[in-house]
Amino acid sequence: RSAISGGGKGTSLYISGTPGTGKTATVHHALRLLAAERGLPPFRTLEVNGMKLSSPQQVYSLLWEGLTGQHASVARAQQLLDKRFSAPSKKRRGGAEVVVLLLDELDYLVTRTQSVIYNLFEWATSGHAPLALIGISNTMDLPERLLPRVHSRLGIRRVSFLPYSHSEIAAIIADRLTGLDAFEPKGVELCARKVAAVSGDIR
Repeated sequence: RSAISGGGKGTSLYISGTPGTGKTATVHHALRLLAAERGLPPFRTLEVNGMKLSSPQQVYSLLWEGLTGQHASVARAQQLLDKRFSAPSKKRRGGAEVVVLLLDELDYLVTRTQSVIYNLFEWATSGHAPLALIGISNTMDLPERLLPRVHSRLGIRRVSFLPYSHSEIAAIIADRLTGLDAFEPKGVELCARKVAAVSGDIR
């Protein structure tokens, strides 16, 4: 909310946690609530899943196309995005629509030089662009694995999702089964305990 009301400038958030702990679902739900909130400036959400890219650099083309509706090669898209986000613009300064960029499976954007992640977070934290970036990863210590210059761009805003406990899993399943009398409560409890003991993955 503060990122959107503040124009998105200089904002990034890193969310991590083991698979199946509701990271992406929680972000989607939060964005839906914000979109329906009165008094909040309009914003647009663009989502890219790193696992679905043919190469990490393809994120440039997808981001440019999402922003403008125009296709551009990877190299050209990177140049255009850099020009758009790196320099102050008087045209954008007057209440431009904030873009919330959701990067799911952020791990897959890591390259040998780590330039892709660096550029994306650099644009988001530069303070020039109405861009708020949310990175989601299954790797808890991804920032610590990155080069210092990249790590510094991820900022200090971090949220960690812990594996679900058996009681939480049982509560979620019970909620989903409301009105359906198909499973014994003891069976649900047993499944919940087994899943919690192995991974805590609600899926």
